[in-house]
Amino acid sequence: MYRALVTVVAAAALVFGGAAPATAHASSSVPGAPTSVRVTADSDGAILTWRSPKRGAKVAGWKVSMAAVANRHDRQVDRLHARARSDRFDELTPAATYRFSVRAVGKRGTGRTITLRYTTPPAPAPETTQSLFALDGSGDVVRFSTAGTDEATTVATDGDGFTANGDGDVFTPSVDRTAIVLHPADGGAAETIATGLHLTADLRSDAEGNLYWLDSVSGAVQKLSVRGGAVATVVTFAPSESSATRTLWAVGRDGTVSTYSSTNRGGSVYTASPAGTVTKRTVIAPNGSGLGYLNGLLADGRGTLYVSYQAFGGSGYSGWYAIAAKSTTITLFEPRTAYQYAAVNSTHFSQLQSAEWCPAASEGSPAGCHVDQTLTHLVTRDAAGTLTEHTMSGATANGRGAFVGAADEAGDVFVVIDGGPTPGLWRVGADGGAAEQLSSAQYSRLLVS
Repeated sequence: MYRALVTVVAAAALVFGGAAPATAHASSSVPGAPTSVRVTADSDGAILTWRSPKRGAKVAGWKVSMAAVANRHDRQVDRLHARARSDRFDELTPAATYRFSVRAVGKRGTGRTITLRYTTPPAPAPETTQSLFALDGSGDVVRFSTAGTDEATTVATDGDGFTANGDGDVFTPSVDRTAIVLHPADGGAAETIATGLHLTADLRSDAEGNLYWLDSVSGAVQKLSVRGGAVATVVTFAPSESSATRTLWAVGRDGTVSTYSSTNRGGSVYTASPAGTVTKRTVIAPNGSGLGYLNGLLADGRGTLYVSYQAFGGSGYSGWYAIAAKSTTITLFEPRTAYQYAAVNSTHFSQLQSAEWCPAASEGSPAGCHVDQTLTHLVTRDAAGTLTEHTMSGATANGRGAFVGAADEAGDVFVVIDGGPTPGLWRVGADGGAAEQLSSAQYSRLLVS
């Protein structure tokens, strides 16, 4: 239901011709103008209310009308009895402007008309049903419900490097990496939609359904628009600073494409906006300190990048940093050092973090290192940098690294744990709580769309 919206306009401002209520139609042979005229939203309609005139002849009835400003066929006229003080109009068009008018009817004529303009609220956003896609151990693309209630169904075979759009269509590189194959969400026959390409086994998609990949010859990010047309280069990588430079790329849900090339104390970012404008920036680590080895890059739908670095030395720790849209600063935001799993949706970055942590060097000591690797915290960060924490239970981390899962728009997180006491595919609700095991099998390339 729409939130109630009320429009109140003084009667003097609504009189045609600019005549004030005290002077216009001074004759007492007809009723005066109605007062306290209002329009109130009600579900998909509106209610016009008013009070009796303060002067003039006795009211014998009311004439009430509604007409859409931009549609001459969308109109309604009602004649009501003298006791009426409201009229309801149903099935109005969302986000449309209407004129509502009311005037009193007397035995010898009608009084002055009061008219209000009112714009209906926009239609509520439709509830989207998302699916979780993954690559199974046989290399086939499977689909799960994000609600965690159904068994997986196979969508495509030989799906290495697949992606999916918001409608649930799946796209896979051909076996020879020269074509893109569409597997429709409705189960229709697969069809080739582009040929003559230099693909890598890493297709990506934004919320609109545009497809992206790295050209295996030029190394640039390519785009195939959902609107059709030729394949276009979107953005390239920065030149390597040294043999130790690592490069990754990410596509945000809004269609922002970024490449990241690491340096000793930060990185170079090339960003292509959804409109195609390319900008470059150099980002710097806090205090200019060394970060480690680049091993992960994610993007939300607000222009924020999330970068994972594996620390120098023997600890084996992979920490996540945030780079806000257009910022040149890398910010460490993790509240604790932990074994962790990460995921991102349009608005938030999420981490599942363990109760305790043990550096790799300590594990190799004579006494070993026995810590609690149970995943106990769900930490989320929005584009503004606000952190939220929830407790969770039921799953245990297995090993250290930049483990990446997927998240739906509701904030539920999906991860694969590749061993230990709780292997398999897991779902953690947006508010934490007990994790749900969707499957004990192993999957890769999790994607919610």
